[in-house]
Amino acid sequence: MESVAILNPKLQVTGISQKTGLARIADQDILCGSVTINAPRFDIFDPRNADYVLVRVNAFSCNYRDKALIVRAAEKMEAQEDAQPFAFFGSDFVGTVKAVGSNVSDLRAGMRVIPDCAYPYISSCGVAAGVVTNEASRGWLRLHRAKLLPIPDSMSDEIAASYSIGSQTSYSMVRRTDVKEGDKALVLSARSNTSMFIMKALLAHGVDVTAVSTSSWTEEEKSHFQSVHFIEAPRIQRDWDSDTSSLIREKFFDELFDPYYDLHLPFVLKYLKPDGRYITCGFKNQHDSFVEDADISGSDRFDNLLLSAMINDISIIGNCIGTHEDIVESIKRFTPHNWLPIDSVWSVSDGASFLYRTYSDKRRFGKAVLRYTQE
Repeated sequence: MESVAILNPKLQVTGISQKTGLARIADQDILCGSVTINAPRFDIFDPRNADYVLVRVNAFSCNYRDKALIVRAAEKMEAQEDAQPFAFFGSDFVGTVKAVGSNVSDLRAGMRVIPDCAYPYISSCGVAAGVVTNEASRGWLRLHRAKLLPIPDSMSDEIAASYSIGSQTSYSMVRRTDVKEGDKALVLSARSNTSMFIMKALLAHGVDVTAVSTSSWTEEEKSHFQSVHFIEAPRIQRDWDSDTSSLIREKFFDELFDPYYDLHLPFVLKYLKPDGRYITCGFKNQHDSFVEDADISGSDRFDNLLLSAMINDISIIGNCIGTHEDIVESIKRFTPHNWLPIDSVWSVSDGASFLYRTYSDKRRFGKAVLRYTQE
């Protein structure tokens, strides 16, 4: 099959069928191309494959965490620190099972599957918890059975390819903040993919959701999140401007969901009720080139954080992905007609455009997906 990869501009690479161009991410040019990857040999009778599954990727997408990995891979190639001719990327995918080992009874050839990124706990001894792969674009994956979940026919490949990490994380955050129907929740950086997953999860639990973002939403975009209250606000420094602050203060919140703690802590805690819960699942500046002048800085942040949390009896919760039960619950509640928007779908020849749309095009709304040609 033809698979998308980051190409090493310093090496002449055999097996590349087409260079698809450059994508600019942060301050780094990413050279993309397609690479021919043959199906690996998978002996179903080999004891080493007993608990494993061979999957052919139908489509994949990237998460924010992949951005730094992609940039670092390209930097190493450019600096000739990495002799690899190409690198694969991507952590969300949907694939078709092609073969299963002798101990695998709940999956069979022809089933569509997505990753189960359960963290920090996993039921199978000796299997690493967390993200299933950082190389979904490879196209062929040999994975432990415990790291895969079958999906319903009602879930399209495009949705499934962008589903696992966002849904598992959002349902974990909703569970861990112990939200109740009728609670008031504030969601920050609302146009990020993670926050859109969180909003869908909160709405499914009957929560009154307010969403803050630095850019405006069209009426069509808002229609995907009916009953959410939208506030457009400038990037917070030590507080929002008075107009934004007044809008948010009109209703103090039971929970505050933040995908990028380094953008907002500790200055948003004052918008929580006493006994409120703040939860975060990530940070923006995962690479030096991602830092912007508008980002919060200051040595007093830690003192302000603890003081605000202590005085107001606020719980601060860190969250990394979620449990197996979280993604199972998400799939149970999934309805195809009320899910997150898919921004765009790309093909193998569009690798550079796909990466640019994913990370550099501010017009993107929802996840970009790259779909492989089916056999």
